[in-house]
Parts: sequence; structure tokens; C-alpha cells
Amino acid sequence: MHNDYIIILNRILNTYSPLGQTDAELIFNNGSIEVVRKDDIIFHEKKINAFEYFQLIGVSHRFNVDTDMQTVTTGIYQNEIVITPHFTRTTNDKSIFSLQALTECHYLKIPAGIFREISDQNLPIKMFGRAVVEKEFIRNLNFEVLFRSHNAKERLIYFRKNYPLLENIIPHTIIASFLGITPVSFSRLRNELVKK
Repeated sequence: MHNDYIIILNRILNTYSPLGQTDAELIFNNGSIEVVRKDDIIFHEKKINAFEYFQLIGVSHRFNVDTDMQTVTTGIYQNEIVITPHFTRTTNDKSIFSLQALTECHYLKIPAGIFREISDQNLPIKMFGRAVVEKEFIRNLNFEVLFRSHNAKERLIYFRKNYPLLENIIPHTIIASFLGITPVSFSRLRNELVKK
């Protein structure tokens, strides 16, 4: 499985910025694999977390708990992806959201300080880090525009286009929360789209 993980990591790295096999191995060798069961929390909102995460396998979501103690999904991570970098997802080293596995997930977990040191000593990895931040910024900006200027049906269509098949894999309550609608509205919209 070790070699499979490096192959997956290399694919992830190259979706952001061109990196070689040695760069992937350097990152891999400075981290550890964590296999997380479905529904387990990887890290908690308002708790110290000093790691970078590469999601190698699985589906997870980031969420916050609102004043009514309801879970609000603010992002979904599907398969091979970098979880929001440490410095953008923490304040005073405390996470601004929680991360939960929606399926069994496999992560490469690297201490944030060690990843910074590697980046400082390796220009391609540093450029990769910048590309991750840029892509995350663009993704969040697009999502903000979607929420401010599109109705619920258009948001569901966006979800289906950008997260194909997830409707059949993860709980509909998570998807409804992500889209900013109630589970009842989500069910109604699904029925409307089936009829078209």
C-alpha cells in the first residue's frame, strides 16, 4: 500500500503544481498515514491542530456548529485533495472548523512546522503550497458567488456537476446543509429535477 499512497500523493501534488517523484517521496516520508473510519472526526473546531492533511482516499466534510447546536457543512472534500492548509484554517493554532469522514478516509498527515521547513528548503514544494492557497481561495470565492447569486435549484445543479455521484454516497442532510437548505427542501428539489 505504501507505493499506492505515494502514487496517489503524486497525483494530488500535480493537480496543483508540477512536482517530481522525489518531491512526493520527501513529503510522504515526513508524514504518517492515518486511516479514519466513517463518521469519525479528524479534528475539532476551536481545538489545537498543527497538521497538514492530504486526503488520499475517501469523502469528508468540514463543518461548524451553530448557536442552535446544529451542524452546518461549509465544504466537502472528495477523494484525492489537499485539506485547507493549516495557516488558513486556524486562528492561534485552533481550527476554525471541524473535519469529519463521511466514508472511510485515508490521510497523509504532516506536522505543519515540518511542512513549512520542507517548503522553505524546496522551491517546487513552496510553489505547490502557493498553488494550493490560490486554488482554495478561488474555490471559496466561487462558492460565495454561487450562494449570493443563485437559487437553491441552481446550487443543487452546481453540486451535481462538481460532486458527481456523491448524492448516492453521503447523507442527504449533509448535502442540504452544504447547499444552505433544509432536508425537506432538498428532497423537493430532487423530485422537481427528476420530473424535468
